[in-house]
Amino acid sequence: MKRADRLSLSESERDIMSIVRARGPIARSDITEFTTLSQQSVHRLVENLTDQKLLSSQKAVIKGRGKPSPQVVLDEASTYSLGVSVRPDNVQLIAVSLAGAELRRATLQSQPNDRESIMAEICRIGSEWSKTPEFRARTAIGVGVSIQGYRISKMNQFTVPLPTKSWSGIPIDDLFADALGIAAFTENNATCAAIAEHHNALGDNSRNMAFLSFNFGFGAGIVNNGASVIGGFGNAGELGVLIPDDEFKHRPALGELIKRLNDSGVELSGVPELQQKFDPSWPAVAEWLKEISPTLDLTIRAIRAVVDPEAIYFGGEAPAGLRNLLIDTCERPRENRYGEVLPFPELLPSRFNGDAAIYGAAILPARQLVF
Repeated sequence: MKRADRLSLSESERDIMSIVRARGPIARSDITEFTTLSQQSVHRLVENLTDQKLLSSQKAVIKGRGKPSPQVVLDEASTYSLGVSVRPDNVQLIAVSLAGAELRRATLQSQPNDRESIMAEICRIGSEWSKTPEFRARTAIGVGVSIQGYRISKMNQFTVPLPTKSWSGIPIDDLFADALGIAAFTENNATCAAIAEHHNALGDNSRNMAFLSFNFGFGAGIVNNGASVIGGFGNAGELGVLIPDDEFKHRPALGELIKRLNDSGVELSGVPELQQKFDPSWPAVAEWLKEISPTLDLTIRAIRAVVDPEAIYFGGEAPAGLRNLLIDTCERPRENRYGEVLPFPELLPSRFNGDAAIYGAAILPARQLVF
């Protein structure tokens, strides 16, 4: 694996990278329209970023008189980032380009709770990928890790679901940084999914949004004014705190749905099989939706009251058909005493067919170091 020194960009350089990501290809002379920097400063910074193989130039487009300015784009051929998603059913690894385009993907053979085997397998696969023509000219910016659970320490130690308990209480960033020799970042899976949804949006209503992640458990990720919200203790979006212990089984977690389905005679081994075989006509599905409806409505009311997002995305590992059913289950805004209806966020299915968290994990390094 070809490893880059940890990137350290100035705020101005990161601003330019963000402008090019959102608007590229863009004429170098046009970048000043979106920043307070002078044309001379933009020229110098673009040259620096090109030397670092983060930006590249394309043939200039002639616009009127004068010497045309070259078109600036992200350099999609020189770097990549890794993303790891640790889930109760499996662990996945992907590599993405600077813009987030998927380059490679693997589902690990190791069991999710066998941490040592997983780390060895990731190192092996990463080494194999790095020897292919696709990766020989690329350097690794870093690795992002998506983990289900909640932080118990600012050192990125988490309490995780029982099927992945070997990952509990360890500094995950340090583990991956030491094993791979590159910068490492860890986030809750719901926050990773929200990052992926926002990163994929580019200009729509996702600058202020929430992401409901229906996995073995249930959580939320929040983006406010374009930045992911982590909170003082790193657990913003941990929805379990809303639910009393005696009501916990009624939360909209896929692990609970699978229990209801198994009890009704639909035998499923886990979330992957639910995704493959999901049938909205299974009787237990309608019963479960009715059961979890109060908790889901409470969740959306809480998010509206505190975050006031323009959109709430329904995703995670929930099958596409189930996402739509969950949206249909939610209460809609009512008129107040004056006949007014307060602004209500759009309830939308995630734009990612699968779990968005692994994409969010893979772009964490670029979000932390480049954009």
